[in-house]
Amino acid sequence: MSGIGDAADKAKQYAQDNPEKVDQAKDKAKDIAGQGEGDQDQGDEKQPQ
Repeated sequence: MSGIGDAADKAKQYAQDNPEKVDQAKDKAKDIAGQGEGDQDQGDEKQPQ
């Protein structure tokens, strides 16, 4: 499994070398994850019977 460890090490190094790109990717991921939040049933409301 050294391949996974090597990939993780490279990802960590990339993040250290390119913090601005990491921040951009993080913001984009938040935007994508936030899409459709209002469409999901939260389960907090009582359903009519």
